[in-house]
Amino acid sequence: MKLTPNRIEEIRDIVSGRVLTNALMSRFTSFRIGGAADLIAEPDNLNELASLLRYLSDRAIPRVILGAGTNVVFRDAGFRGVVVRTGSLKAFQVREIGCDAALVSAAAGLPLQVLVNRVCRLGWTGLEPLWGIPGSCGGAVVANAGAGGVCVADFLEEVKLVTERGEHVAASKAELEYGYRFMKLPAGSVVAEATLRLLKGVPEKIDTELEKAKTQRRSAQPFDQPSAGCVFKNPSPADPAGAIIDRLGFKGVAVGKAQVSPVHANFIVNLGGASAAEVLELIELIRSSVKETEQIDLELEIRVIGEMDGP
Repeated sequence: MKLTPNRIEEIRDIVSGRVLTNALMSRFTSFRIGGAADLIAEPDNLNELASLLRYLSDRAIPRVILGAGTNVVFRDAGFRGVVVRTGSLKAFQVREIGCDAALVSAAAGLPLQVLVNRVCRLGWTGLEPLWGIPGSCGGAVVANAGAGGVCVADFLEEVKLVTERGEHVAASKAELEYGYRFMKLPAGSVVAEATLRLLKGVPEKIDTELEKAKTQRRSAQPFDQPSAGCVFKNPSPADPAGAIIDRLGFKGVAVGKAQVSPVHANFIVNLGGASAAEVLELIELIRSSVKETEQIDLELEIRVIGEMDGP
């Protein structure tokens, strides 16, 4: 469904935050790659988000939800529809349960690293291994983000969702299907807020675990170059994707300006001016080599979004 000037103005009436037309997605993703989207809309609150989702659903306008843009690749031809950014939704609340536990609620747009830093500073433990995982809390729930042997689902109590009809609903952990790097949510729903249950920790131990996570991540991942995070899911804990790609000699291999990181083989970095086509060509080169040599089908951890290039 084409976004007419009239519809764009109607969306502006719904959303008090930024509404941008023909904006390059390279501006809004950690990879710094991607063509133009027809429209980017940033609701300022949950009511605006609900109204926008209902409007888009009623008119069959394609949409995609984007948090911090850290685990995605937008194709060079861009996206024909509306990109709904949740970055303005940053509410944070702690409700203590007795003296040794708390329910921590974080809105979808709150950066995951901000959440980890805040709860650690307040003395609540469990999330320390997640320090440095890029992205927003909403994206972390959708992907069931994890590191160091823990994942978001380990702490999840409840997820507040907004349906494509604009309805506010809540789902407990028991109602959700989840596993390694996935969380199955009701079709068409969008994460608005997550509530996690955390335990009181010993401040000195929290600091130690946090520094351990920081040191490990800074030394093992390419923090200084644009990327989308880990490209592939790990086939198994004993044989992670990075190790497989490394032993096949892919570290440093490049297609154009897209390169397999010399630091961590499960990262593809943008050397400056890389295209989505170059990234996808490199991904396919890796996948086909791993399939032929190791008989393993690597599954993408990142999302590829947008229009196929060509006529």
